[in-house]
Amino acid sequence: MMLSEKSKPRGFTLIELLVVIAIIAILASILFPVFARARENARRTSCISNLKQMGLATMQYTQDYDEGLPVALYGVPTTYAYPDGQAWQSGILYWPQMIYPYHKSSQVFYCPSSPDPNLTNPRRLNYGANEVVITYNTVASTTPLKVAAIISPASTYMMMDASDIRINPLHAIAVNAPYYMPGLGEAGGSCPTTINNYSDCRGGRHFGGVSVVFADGHVKWLKSSVLRRESQKTGDSLRGAWNPQIDNSGS
Repeated sequence: MMLSEKSKPRGFTLIELLVVIAIIAILASILFPVFARARENARRTSCISNLKQMGLATMQYTQDYDEGLPVALYGVPTTYAYPDGQAWQSGILYWPQMIYPYHKSSQVFYCPSSPDPNLTNPRRLNYGANEVVITYNTVASTTPLKVAAIISPASTYMMMDASDIRINPLHAIAVNAPYYMPGLGEAGGSCPTTINNYSDCRGGRHFGGVSVVFADGHVKWLKSSVLRRESQKTGDSLRGAWNPQIDNSGS
């Protein structure tokens, strides 16, 4: 028995298939950027959380050390028992290890948007301390900056997304490999090929910017161009929000 014309199965025509494919392509072009932005928003939130924990840990540290902030590093005996159980570099205790007992999470040292998790770097860190605040020194200890000496803690940079464990105003102007501010390229600086494995030098980590924890412990996302502009303030060699010992509240 032959099927009648009405009962014969009917497939899609070529035109119908092309229309469906075109609609799917249009929807994909609209939704993929939305999904990518949502994912990066989640990563930025995670990064802000990391810095918030480090900021609060630093505040707790100062309460135990006579209102003194950590310094960048101290020389310690090679047999020293490191707080996080890791010798980032033999005979040296770095500032993140000093505040580790107050948050007790190694995960806060990693930014999910960093192109290099620093797993091969003994100083495994995706954040840098403003070395004007967390006083940079050699292996010899340096007198720490006191909290009371910070004139405008709510507007002074303390820690932020960075290429290495420390950062200063000059790193927001030009690369001093491996030190630079993420987003330096789009903010007006140049990113040489010598650091091309760090793709965040040009575009930043979070929508062309970085997350910053201020000296009072609060965290904020800022465009990299804002930090660069602050680094270019040179009155008496003082550099805006990078300098803890001036009134930079108007920055």
